[in-house]
Amino acid sequence: MPVSESIGSHSEEILHFGGVRLRVIGAGSLNMKFSSLDDVITQDLLPLPMIATNAREPLRLANFISQRALLTVSVSGIDQYFRINKVVLFTKPIWSEYPG
Repeated sequence: MPVSESIGSHSEEILHFGGVRLRVIGAGSLNMKFSSLDDVITQDLLPLPMIATNAREPLRLANFISQRALLTVSVSGIDQYFRINKVVLFTKPIWSEYPG
């Protein structure tokens, strides 16, 4: 289930993606990966163990820099599943454009 989001007022801004907070329930382990445009740069995040009921919104830290990012979430087992109710991406603009 890929989720793509362009953050910021200008598409040329370079962003630092510092983490992901999810409201997720399920069974198994949730795998997450940040990817840049055309998968030039990727970063795997720590897998998130899921439970059927959860009173917390766990945070996974990242250190990913790109204009845009694609967050891919998946499970690897046949009996594993997930339901995401909320996704919060922690981002910060660090440069207005690439040096020219």
